[in-house]
Amino acid sequence: MNKQELDKKLRELGDEKYKAFHSKLKPSESEVIGVRSVEIRKLAKKIAFDDLEYFVDELTVNDSYEEKIITGMAIFYSKLGIDEKINLCKKYVPFIDGWAVCDGVCSTIRLKKAEKEPFWNYIKECCKSDKEFIVRFGLVSARHDYINDEYIEEILAICRDKEYIGYYDRMASAWLIADCMVKYPEKIYEYLKNESIDIWVRNKAVSKIRESYRVSDEMKEKTNLLTKA
Repeated sequence: MNKQELDKKLRELGDEKYKAFHSKLKPSESEVIGVRSVEIRKLAKKIAFDDLEYFVDELTVNDSYEEKIITGMAIFYSKLGIDEKINLCKKYVPFIDGWAVCDGVCSTIRLKKAEKEPFWNYIKECCKSDKEFIVRFGLVSARHDYINDEYIEEILAICRDKEYIGYYDRMASAWLIADCMVKYPEKIYEYLKNESIDIWVRNKAVSKIRESYRVSDEMKEKTNLLTKA
């Protein structure tokens, strides 16, 4: 399959009603064709074992939302080694132009134990970027396999020290902190109470904690008092 064949296939699968619905969610700055997620994943798995590097190298800013998310998912569906996956990510991630592209790709990340540390180093590199969606990719990736004793302090330091660029990296940080609260309630409570983190991120993290079904009512009440103007 080449890019032209993929584009043709996507347009055959496109659903106008789904396109109208999904477009309202603003998943990407790119054209939305309206292909459902089950078909997107099927195509990503096909490309993962086809000519993956070709699709990564030929990706352009003008490609559709579907082609962008398929290419990113294919990286993590592939059987490539972690170093090869990271090298492809370095080419691919700058093309992420929406929350759904980012989060959809991150949902496919599955790491073996030996792969976690090299990929963590790449996550930290992403979080240092001055590009909003590269940072979001790093922060959302950290939600997968990294909320544990080994990485929690580094996660909190990243969220505390980051100079955020826009809405989507801030939201990813708040989401990550709220997830950390599930496993480390007292630690995150103290973190939100005492640390000098971005006020918007703090408030949004508190809001997400309040909405969570995995945090106790007592901790929700305590944390809710930390909201600041």
